[in-house]
This record gives sequence, structure tokens and C-alpha cells, in this order.
Amino acid sequence: MTKVVLTYKMPHNWNVDSFLKEYQKLLQRAIDEIWESTTWKEKRVKHRYSIGDRKHHYYETTRLIPYFPQSNEFKRKLRNELLREWPFAKHYVDSAIKTAYSILKSWRQNYLKGKRRRAKPVVKRKFVRVKTTLMKVEDSTIRITIKPREEYLELDFSKEWFYERIKEWKVGELIIREKDVLLTFSKEVEFSGRIKIGIDSNLTSLDIFHPERGWIRVDLSKLHRIAETYDRIIDGLKSVQRKAPKRIGVLLKKYWTRRRNRIDDYLNKLAVQLSREFPDAVFVFEDLDKFKMLQNGSRKFNRKLSRAIWKKIVGKLSYRVLIEFVNPAYTSSTCPVCGKRLESRNGLVECPNCGFEANRQFVGAFNVWVRGLGVALSGAERDGLLLDEPRGELNVMRPKSVVRVDLNGRRFTHIPP
Repeated sequence: MTKVVLTYKMPHNWNVDSFLKEYQKLLQRAIDEIWESTTWKEKRVKHRYSIGDRKHHYYETTRLIPYFPQSNEFKRKLRNELLREWPFAKHYVDSAIKTAYSILKSWRQNYLKGKRRRAKPVVKRKFVRVKTTLMKVEDSTIRITIKPREEYLELDFSKEWFYERIKEWKVGELIIREKDVLLTFSKEVEFSGRIKIGIDSNLTSLDIFHPERGWIRVDLSKLHRIAETYDRIIDGLKSVQRKAPKRIGVLLKKYWTRRRNRIDDYLNKLAVQLSREFPDAVFVFEDLDKFKMLQNGSRKFNRKLSRAIWKKIVGKLSYRVLIEFVNPAYTSSTCPVCGKRLESRNGLVECPNCGFEANRQFVGAFNVWVRGLGVALSGAERDGLLLDEPRGELNVMRPKSVVRVDLNGRRFTHIPP
């Protein structure tokens, strides 16, 4: 059994501004107290930088590593300190401490990767994390305690679009924001009989390997054009912003909003149509780090890469399907027949050891699928790579099916491969 958690957004009309401000201050106080008690220890760590041809230069340096206080005694003392002059329910203090540790843990991970400086995190967004102990759930109605026996908030999600999907699910923690509430629902689901499909994420396509249907390409060129078109307009406006900063600022905001809305609309439809095309599949994606990829590319490539929104695609899909991640290392450059390193030739990849030739995107999708099965990239049967197509010759190295997102329909539009 696997626990699946879904999150949905629901608007509200509550007057909670003062409550959100107080919780924001409480959360920042919790971070401040933990930060003040953090110990920093010197540690010799290894670093590397690329010197080309997939080779790296390694060196050692001394870094200061933060260690946050974790003892029950410290947490008890912190709780008592935060409870002073806190006017709302005590459980919100527990919620703030848990959230503070979560924020600091995330900061620490990014700090160790070199993505954050040695500076204390600052809470800028207004929100309140509500524990299940502060809620009473009856059917589709949730009553939230603000002040015990004094102040409560109520919401009913029975008329929301997602109700039919989660009416049998268990309500989890929720987050109150200025204009909406994020509701979480969980359920134990059996996925053992589901098919896994491997997905290779590229700049203008998602290449999918399905063990029964073969290689399927989802064309994302329309999504790339939307981002490229609006980026060109926005760049042009930025170049003349000094001449009329206020007027250009209004136009920039308008086009940024249009860009975001059009991309979100496309991604929502992509997620819906993918989930309907593969209703019983576990989607296996590469755990990509765009930050590392930006460091090794040309300026033109980095510009194109910055428009790739793989994490957003995964985020939209995660509401509808089960997703797994695998290590992306060498998935597009490992021969699926013998496991040796592939070489690029004329837009394809070729194995100098066994002579296998294929499209790079197909190899990537197939190897992602293999890793999703928990198998090492050590080779597969040649005849099993392209279903119903013998020997994997160059003239058959094309997708079995190419699909495009239908912006006016509910399912993919199939186009000639």
C-alpha cells in the first residue's frame, strides 16, 4: 500500500489578516531562536568543476556546516518562550516550530549545494499551517479553532470541483493564506499492478517509453513558442524601460501575467491529457537539476533551458498520477543493449561496442524506464527495445506515436510521427 496525498486550493472570504501577521511574527521568532542556538563546525569537503569531455577537476576546501539544536529540552524551552503573549490556540506554536525547522532544513540543503549564503531565512509570505488537532471534520465541513471556545472558522468543500474525487479520502493539515486555503487529502492506495513508463524530459518534447505501446513523443513545441514569444516582448520592453519606467512597468506586469496564465493553461491541459492517455501508469521522471545544467551550456542554450519548466509539469501531474524519480546520470548516453558509452553521430547515438544505433530521446526514455524498474543500465535484449520492429535499425528509429496537446479538447491530438 502507498499513501497518496493530494492538495487543492479553495477560496475564502475570512478576515484573517491580523491572525496571519501574528503567525508570521511567531514563525520568524522560532527561526531566530533556532538560528541563535545553531552550532557551526568546520569540515573538509570535496568540490569539483568541469574541465570538458565529461572530466572534472577535484579539490578540497574547508566549509562551515550548520547543525540545528534537536534536543527535546531545547524544543520545550522554545515552545514555552513562544507561548508568551501568544493570543491564539497553543497548537499553532507547535505548528510554527515544525514549520521553522522545515524552512531551516530546506535552507541548509541549498546552502550545502552553494545556492544560499550564510544568512538567516526571513519569512516574507503570510500563511498559517493548521494541524489536524485544530480541526473538526464532519463530512465535507471543517471547523478550525482560532481561539478555543471563542473564535472559529468554518468551510465547506462539498461544492468544489474536486469534491467527487476526494470525498472518501482523509482530511490532513491545511494552510490558510490571505485569499485561499490549501486543503490536503490522503488515502492508502494499492499500486502494485500498475505499469511503469519512462519519461525523458527535453526542451520541446516529453519522450515516453511504454512497455506495451513503445516510444511515444509528446510534442511541447507550442509551449516553448509561447514562452519564447512573450520573452521577446518582455525583453524589448525592458530595453526601453528607462525612458518611461511607470508606463513600461505596467506593460511588463501585463505581459508577465499573460505569459504565466497561458503557460499554466497549457500545463493544466497537458496534465489532464497525459493522465487520460495513461490512466493506470506510474510516471517515472529524471530527477533533473537545471542549475547544474546551466553551468555547462552556452548562452543560447542556457536561454532555451531557462524556458524549460519540467518541475512545473511534474507538479501539475502529481495531482493526478503517481510519480517516481530516478537518477538522470547517463540515461541518454548508455547503450541499452550492452551498457557501454554511446557516441553522438548525425543527430543519433551509436554504440562503438555493439553497433546499436538509435535516437537519443528514445534511449533516454528507455533507460529511465529501466531505472524505474530498479534495474541497472547493464543491457537489454535488442529485439525488445522497439516493439514489433526488428534489430533497431536506423529507418525504424522513430516514435510509434506523436501526440500534441489539444487546447480545445480533452485528449491528445495524434499527428504523423
